[in-house]
Amino acid sequence: MKVLLFTHKSDIDGMGTAVLSKLAFDEVDYLLCETFNLQNEIAKYYDNGSIYNYDKIFVTDLWLEEPTLSKVAKDEQLNDKFFVFDHHKSALEGNFNKYPFTTIRISNEQGLCSGTSLFYEYLVTNSFIDSTIRKIKDFSELTRKYDTWEWKTKYNNEMPHELTLLFDSVGCDGYIKLMFEKLRNLANRDFQFNELERMLIDNKINQVQEKLSNYARKVYYREILGLKAGIVFIDYEYRNDLAEYFRQHNFDMDFAMLIALDYGTISYRNVKDNVNVRLIAEAMGGKGHDKAASSPISEEQKKELIKVLTIQK
Repeated sequence: MKVLLFTHKSDIDGMGTAVLSKLAFDEVDYLLCETFNLQNEIAKYYDNGSIYNYDKIFVTDLWLEEPTLSKVAKDEQLNDKFFVFDHHKSALEGNFNKYPFTTIRISNEQGLCSGTSLFYEYLVTNSFIDSTIRKIKDFSELTRKYDTWEWKTKYNNEMPHELTLLFDSVGCDGYIKLMFEKLRNLANRDFQFNELERMLIDNKINQVQEKLSNYARKVYYREILGLKAGIVFIDYEYRNDLAEYFRQHNFDMDFAMLIALDYGTISYRNVKDNVNVRLIAEAMGGKGHDKAASSPISEEQKKELIKVLTIQK
């Protein structure tokens, strides 16, 4: 079976669905997308006709908007082999869950959902993956716990966080390859890190702590939409760890505005629990969750930000 996957490129939730698809299907082409360019990437496959060459097309940890949704729904060659799995509240509020091929779910009896957990559920239900293989199930659950932050708020378990540190160490394609090779051996054992993986994680922990301490000395404070924002220029991979650093050290800010020029996005993370950063991101042309959201940096904004950095130096 030939499969095309569009998935989120920024974290282990998007990577998790790529790993699961490679475990479930014989031939997989995956495209790592940002929230803001998904529609354009799908349009490219439409325009050159290659989208019709696949037996199944999946969109995971991202959501489709109009007019792409209607286009798929009306396409008799596609609408029964096209599937969307997402867990963002913005998608529900935008009424993007109204088609038979869309599954947008925030939570279930297990807890908060992630793209990987929803996709795993689909693969198991349709017998593409065997639910009795413990380490694949563990991998899906570890990914869900990290992406929903339940590793911190509910389970106090560092392993999901260590999984994302491993991802930060080896990058997108390296992580997909590493996890695929780790999980394809179907021996029914629990998911555990081997010696090399543990070394990479430990090295990353030391690197992260040094980076966070450095970033914390370079915070700019501004009022945005009536809230106190802590603004920092960062490398994209440190956005979640830095927000947690601010919480743990009681920084005087309502939310963090983390500008990653290397990735072309601004990430918003709440530092105070009662702050909904999704609303802030939407005001800036972005999307996301209540506690974690983002917006794209336009070329004009990027030029202005680079000017600021140049002056500072």
